[in-house]
Amino acid sequence: MESARPPVPAIRRSAAKSRALAYDLAALFLGLLVPSLIDAQQAKLSDQQIRTAYVLNFIRYTDWPDRAFAGSDANIVLCTFGGDPGAPGLAGIAGKQVRGRTITLRSVAGADDARGCNVLFVREPEARRFVGTLRALQHQPVLTISEADAFIDAGGMIGLVQLDDRLQFEINLTAIQQAQLKANLQLLRLARNVIEARPR
Repeated sequence: MESARPPVPAIRRSAAKSRALAYDLAALFLGLLVPSLIDAQQAKLSDQQIRTAYVLNFIRYTDWPDRAFAGSDANIVLCTFGGDPGAPGLAGIAGKQVRGRTITLRSVAGADDARGCNVLFVREPEARRFVGTLRALQHQPVLTISEADAFIDAGGMIGLVQLDDRLQFEINLTAIQQAQLKANLQLLRLARNVIEARPR
């Protein structure tokens, strides 16, 4: 029987700490051996590199139930929905191995297609166009990620946010738990903000 997960309080950090954390996290995710205090002179990371590293490691630090895969060697399917098909640059993730599974990419048009995904990156910035999809996937083991405004408030699981000229992320823990996914505790600690809130 699964042990009860301790509550995770909302985390708020100062702008200075958030900037340092953004670089620390990007370096950690990219596997760079750099000091804990990283500035723009030390880490020449583009937003696209940071974004791609985040998405890859959101996958690495998430556990899916067995029912999410057809078998022990089934691929991890990373889907994209809406928005500009040319951004963000997630092509570099295709073919990566995570716990013996290969990541594959495909695009989807809505909730029906997305039920076959393990990860859904929502490119569509307008909430009215993706909220219905999030609601349809609410209890499905699909990790949802986006840079759309107020994504986690709309029921998304991980929201990428641009603050203080840095890309950071927030987590909706309730949405993750409803989907029977498990986020690694380290990932929760590195998030700028963790909320426990149900979709609107």
